[in-house]
Amino acid sequence: MASKYLQKYPVPEGFHQLLHDFTREVLRDQPEDIIKYGVEYFESMRDGKEFKYESKFNIAKGQAPGRQHLPPRATNSIEQAKKVVDISNKRDDKERKSSGPQKQGSGASYGMRQQSAGSQASHPDEKKAAQEYVNELYQKVEQDIEDIETGKIEANTAFFQPQFDEKDMEKIIKIQASAKGMLVRNQLKQQHQVEPMIVYKEDEEGNAEQYAQDGDYEENQ
Repeated sequence: MASKYLQKYPVPEGFHQLLHDFTREVLRDQPEDIIKYGVEYFESMRDGKEFKYESKFNIAKGQAPGRQHLPPRATNSIEQAKKVVDISNKRDDKERKSSGPQKQGSGASYGMRQQSAGSQASHPDEKKAAQEYVNELYQKVEQDIEDIETGKIEANTAFFQPQFDEKDMEKIIKIQASAKGMLVRNQLKQQHQVEPMIVYKEDEEGNAEQYAQDGDYEENQ
């Protein structure tokens, strides 16, 4: 259901970070009146003031530190995941257009072309985008572990909302599907490659000449 709304309506800039920060403060302070708490929280954010709340959970009364609101980070993990998928789709289109029977040479030249083809399949742009997104997910998991270990968040709390959620899992599945598709395409290419066949042909003087052909022997005129 949520994915349909994400596709139909644009998500405002900083919306996810805003909800994340508010959820973190609610879980930390455990307010009795969450509506009043939310009003004071967002009024402090609007006015650029420090938000102070005396929590009776984990913090002694009157010892709650003031928290100053900072502008949300301009990160959009959904756009990063879409970028990875788009790059993969564009690469698929280019490979389909450029696919066709190619004559293979013999000896060292054939091996060199194989190595160059492998280097072209590395796709640095796609790898960079995927690596950046994986690093972001790793940081989210580390933050969840740190919050649980320090007692800021109880793992069995009904309102526990980890930073690493099901949306992140959906994005990982898309990236894995893209990577698996690339692996399958490379395997199919390797299976369809034919080793060059060495053919010996005698010229008019009776000397044997060597030819490297891809498949069936065709007599050179």
